[in-house]
Amino acid sequence: MATAAASLLVPPSSAACCAGPATSRALFPTSVPSLRAYPRLLLAFRRPAAAAVADPQGAGAAVLEEEEADDQTPVQFDDADDDYEDGYGGRGPAFTPPTRPRTGKAALPLKRDRTRSKRYLEIQKLRESKKEYGVRTALSLMKQVSNARFVESAEAHFRMNLDPKYNDQQLRATVNLPKGTGQTVKIAVLTQGEKIDEARAAGADIVGADDLIEQIKGGFMEFDKLIASPDMMPKVASLGKILGPRGLMPNPKAGTVSPNITQAIDEFKKGKVEFRVDKTGIAHIPFGKVNFPEEDLIANFMAVVRSIERNKPSGAKGIYWKTAYVCSSMGPSIKLNIKEMLDYGTESSD
Repeated sequence: MATAAASLLVPPSSAACCAGPATSRALFPTSVPSLRAYPRLLLAFRRPAAAAVADPQGAGAAVLEEEEADDQTPVQFDDADDDYEDGYGGRGPAFTPPTRPRTGKAALPLKRDRTRSKRYLEIQKLRESKKEYGVRTALSLMKQVSNARFVESAEAHFRMNLDPKYNDQQLRATVNLPKGTGQTVKIAVLTQGEKIDEARAAGADIVGADDLIEQIKGGFMEFDKLIASPDMMPKVASLGKILGPRGLMPNPKAGTVSPNITQAIDEFKKGKVEFRVDKTGIAHIPFGKVNFPEEDLIANFMAVVRSIERNKPSGAKGIYWKTAYVCSSMGPSIKLNIKEMLDYGTESSD
């Protein structure tokens, strides 16, 4: 063993005189092969030493002769063969570490579904995500997938071909829902003189003038709608920074500034809804509760559609309706067929 170890440490000249030319060429090749054959170069050093230890009487010489014959045979590498493997770490197919199969929510194809509740994932299976439904079928399906612990609202979401940053492409209007909203609306009225008694008689929850303005400035916001008479608007202007971000600022387009206070209160109590498109051109409009009869939901929904069509801005060009969806407050969205929706009521589309 000591002789074999010493033979690996002697310089090339000494190894040549002691072990002969075969040993010299095996341990110290004159030409270095490419990096792909580097493992074979390591074997040229390891195999003679291992053979000398195992058979010090001359078996190592046979191994050296075999290695010399292998060195004289050129090794060819085919770049087009991706399955080549020399057995010692040479080029071969790319190594892919084994992956553990995903289970549960981690196996879902969409990342947004991995944060959904089990209830949502179950009801989502009841509808096809990319299918376009008719009005009656969509509203019936919306009632079916609504299974929250409270009575959910029915919502419509329309993407319009509008850019609200232009004045002639802004959509803001109101719609009278024939079957109501299913909610109790708390109305506050800013007026003065004899109209204070008229507002109270019409069913207003809160009525006031300067005193109510001071309460609002102090943080009082316990109302859903604020209606003002035209003569109070100069004083209401000071509330713009408070009411504007909350969407409660009285506006003639929204019907919350009216000389006829009694009529305005009656309309909002019965189900008048204000809507407008946001900065992305989408209108979000509640049109009832999911526990409404199906015919009542259809009547309210079609009233919303006709109001949007009737209040089309003058600057709208090309396709006016892009997409339309209905959903419950806690349920998945259901896509509507635009053509069938616009033709519903005039011809049988479902």
